[in-house]
Amino acid sequence: MLLKKAQMMVALACCCCFSIDAVAQTNPSRVLLVCGIESEIPPLSHTEVRKLFLGLPIDKKGQRLKPLRNASDPLLTEVFLQKVIFMSKRKYEGQLVARVFRLGGVRPKVYKNLDELVDVLQQSPATVSYMWSDQLEQTTNLKSIGVLWEGSAQ
Repeated sequence: MLLKKAQMMVALACCCCFSIDAVAQTNPSRVLLVCGIESEIPPLSHTEVRKLFLGLPIDKKGQRLKPLRNASDPLLTEVFLQKVIFMSKRKYEGQLVARVFRLGGVRPKVYKNLDELVDVLQQSPATVSYMWSDQLEQTTNLKSIGVLWEGSAQ
């Protein structure tokens, strides 16, 4: 009798786990690489995105790309750094400072206000940034040029 109860508990626990996983997978979060709608920037590889946001120059279609950091959402920042750049925030900041100190150049500008970021992306055809897919759906005159990450951001 005790064995049957234990088996039922295990079966019930498995059902709950699969149900939770199924709900999480029905609405995954996506981080997109975005630019202005008029921009002619082609899709970038993950390696190119990583280099660009680490301060290395990337040229596409005869123009030097300019990365803009989207700091409007702390979770987005964390996901971008962990899943795309593969660094903690502290290590990323250290890498940027060291690279600028050694090689010159400037660190990617940080935007805490999403509306300001969107305005700059719309006005400057060589700029790129990242945002949640639902943020892109709520804006006009921006387009996605690639999915950087997709999964559960909970």
